[in-house]
Amino acid sequence: MVGRRRFIKGILLLASSIIAALSAPLILTPQKKEWLNGEVIELPKPPKISMPVEEAIQRRRSIREYKHPIDLVRFSQLLFHSFSRAGSGYDALQAALNEIDVYVAVGEGRVEGVQGGIYLYLRDEHALKMLQEGSFLKELASAAVNQVWVEEACFDIVLFSDLKGGVLQEGVVELPHLCAGILGEKVYLAAVGLGLGCVVIGAFYDDRVKEIFNTTKTPLYIIPVGDRV
Repeated sequence: MVGRRRFIKGILLLASSIIAALSAPLILTPQKKEWLNGEVIELPKPPKISMPVEEAIQRRRSIREYKHPIDLVRFSQLLFHSFSRAGSGYDALQAALNEIDVYVAVGEGRVEGVQGGIYLYLRDEHALKMLQEGSFLKELASAAVNQVWVEEACFDIVLFSDLKGGVLQEGVVELPHLCAGILGEKVYLAAVGLGLGCVVIGAFYDDRVKEIFNTTKTPLYIIPVGDRV
């Protein structure tokens, strides 16, 4: 009888521990580690977006006014659901989507737990690799013909492509721009589902954007993102 009571007590303790773990709040502090030549911020595992895609399509709008800061969970969700690798198989479009480089310029104090700076989004690791420390939103807005929403966003996503080679150039010259359009629409829908706002921008000085991000690749889109006012 004593052994049975101990067994039942042990089961109850185990169950209570599991319930406590499942009900614990999300940890909002990104985990850091060293990666190659730059610091990497591992983003928290993103929950699914609950809004049906049909509703997101109906509610999709370009939003140019933002408030900040944005919480880390929604920041993580937007990047993951917009840019995670497309499929496990191989075809030209999947490969092309995966070759678009995703850079993120984060404003100082505008994303909880993420330092202001320029980052490369690492799809496979769902992490950010810091490339430059500081706030570059004002410089980027100047390069985008002084569109103020670029500076006022919580963060700006910039899509880059190597137009001189790689999978993106196999047979279809327009493929990089098609891929940027697909990814831009994914950002729109993810933003709607998360209660965020964004707008896709194609008017900017290429050379100035390249200089800010220290890359020779061609910028295709700038996408300011922020919390809706």
